[in-house]
Amino acid sequence: MKRLWPLIALGVGAFILFAVTTLPAGVVFSWLGSSGVSAGGVSGTIWNGRAQVLQIQGVNIGGVEWDLHALALLTGRLSADVKVTRIDGFATTQVSATPAGTIRLKDLTASLPLSALPPNVIPGGWAGTLNGKFAQLTLEKGWPTQVDGTLDIVDLTGPARKPANAGSYRLVLDPAASNAEVLKGAISDGGDGPLQVAGTLELRPDRSYKLDALISARPNAPRNLVQALEFLGPPDAQGRRQFATEGSL
Repeated sequence: MKRLWPLIALGVGAFILFAVTTLPAGVVFSWLGSSGVSAGGVSGTIWNGRAQVLQIQGVNIGGVEWDLHALALLTGRLSADVKVTRIDGFATTQVSATPAGTIRLKDLTASLPLSALPPNVIPGGWAGTLNGKFAQLTLEKGWPTQVDGTLDIVDLTGPARKPANAGSYRLVLDPAASNAEVLKGAISDGGDGPLQVAGTLELRPDRSYKLDALISARPNAPRNLVQALEFLGPPDAQGRRQFATEGSL
């Protein structure tokens, strides 16, 4: 009997390995239902599969495909190549997560409408497209702590009562300009809208932010927009007015 135990252990181990590697993805999503995660049109396994529709806390993510990296599990991390497809956008990245809640996105490329963001991120009545390209994006409990990349807002239009096209804008986050205490980004306009904008954005680990910018109206700017800028105070010698705001999320 003692000679049989190694064979029994090997057989049990092989069975467990087979069960895990072939575990249907649909079974996993059924376990996640109580966490606010739901999916439809699920196929494949936990290691490699897809869901035609994925929702998290009521937010529609879109169709999702994943390829899980088994070796990362040996270091206590969950890592996968992920592709999100939507009628109005897409996203591709390599994502890894730790039990402590740290999420790292590598080689992230995405194009999504503003409406795809949670309601508390963008005020209602604004529309546009977000185009992002990041070599690295690290989130600690949902808040960015390390960022290397560029985010463009294209064809920003709003607000709801009197919608008007406000042009396009770019945020560049360079690790060389940031440190452990604050993330710093440079803001500029795309040159196609009614406003000239140049400024900085600061993000701190305590989930606070600070936006400081110089804004001026181009000659073709609507009159109501020019009048609205007057509330920012007197212009400088170049006709720019300072806009500053800070708070926390």
